[in-house]
Amino acid sequence: MEAMATRKKASSKGVATRLRPPAAGKVAAAKRKFEEGLVKRGEAVPAGSALPSGATHEIVGTDAAGKPVLKRKRFSLS
Repeated sequence: MEAMATRKKASSKGVATRLRPPAAGKVAAAKRKFEEGLVKRGEAVPAGSALPSGATHEIVGTDAAGKPVLKRKRFSLS
């Protein structure tokens, strides 16, 4: 019982709080790659059309650079 009493209390902060934040360029590149993958795999369809099986996002417009702006409509069950 004494060993338990002398044990230090675990930190309430998780490991993620001790990591350095990612570089802004890496975050933007990951976002772009994710969005391009959704469109390429057919998981994003133009807004207003019925979502086919496997589609999870709608393309609701484009940004200033012409890239699609996506909005999640449902989650994939696969």
